[in-house]
Amino acid sequence: MSESMNSPKSLNKGWWISLGVVVVVAILAIIIFVNPAPKTPEPVAGPTDSTTGKPASGCNVPLGDTSSKPAMPKDLRWEAAKGVTWPVSDTYGPTQNTDDYGICFARSPLGAALAMTTVYGLGSTADPKMATEIYAIDSVGKTAALEGPDSSSSDSSSDVPMGFAGFSTDSFTPDEAQITLVFAIAKSPTGYVGLPSTLQWVDGDWKVKLLDDGSTTAGKATNPVAGQFTPWGGSRG
Repeated sequence: MSESMNSPKSLNKGWWISLGVVVVVAILAIIIFVNPAPKTPEPVAGPTDSTTGKPASGCNVPLGDTSSKPAMPKDLRWEAAKGVTWPVSDTYGPTQNTDDYGICFARSPLGAALAMTTVYGLGSTADPKMATEIYAIDSVGKTAALEGPDSSSSDSSSDVPMGFAGFSTDSFTPDEAQITLVFAIAKSPTGYVGLPSTLQWVDGDWKVKLLDDGSTTAGKATNPVAGQFTPWGGSRG
């Protein structure tokens, strides 16, 4: 099937800026000046609290490939909602749902990356306050996001096409993952833009660590090239 491209909305201040694919619009003024050097992923550590290869509590999802550049699972597929598509795996995440939000991901780099694609994928259609409650770690940033304006009703938009291209594992331990999601976007000088995020393992699942201002992106956008990130596979809807 041909790749489905998204046309994200450009929204206002708060968690929703970087939660959904809409963040691409906000960073277009930055990415044309970014010339990142290739990153060398840090060594990946294995689990420390389980002898079964599964989370100690919560979701009980198998680890799968724990390398920093994992092979794509055979059951990788593309979830679709309101014109947006993002990769998911029935084995490695999300494996459960709460209030129609996908949860329960493998405690591995792949699981963390799938958690972030789910957060960004649902960001275009989900309720921002509920998404914050489910996906964000309790913190000053979460409070700021919840108390900030609800921008879901914004009618501003952009015709910038983009799609989920892959991810890179910037660092990983069983308790914290730094993942850069890579999107294909024509206006980037390399054809791609990378958005870094930090996730922490809380109560048996990955949660997003927000900045104190409530934003998701944990650093400057980058312009990776093919070969510098792990591409998604599978058939796209």
